[in-house]
Amino acid sequence: MFVPIAVETMKAINRVGKEFLSDLGRRITQMTNEKREGAFLFQRLSMVIQRYNAVAIQGTFALTSPEDEL
Repeated sequence: MFVPIAVETMKAINRVGKEFLSDLGRRITQMTNEKREGAFLFQRLSMVIQRYNAVAIQGTFALTSPEDEL
């Protein structure tokens, strides 16, 4: 099951958001017995945000063909 989480990319995560993600990491750690799972969660979120920011930026560029440039 996936739960959507909205993240503001121009600011730091607020206290409540950080507590939620830390708690989520602790719960995942309890299920997997992997002590680094909380750090992995933050790393995955960071990569997803970076990837989709890149997609959003690329979407702002106009598509041109070589004929359009002449």
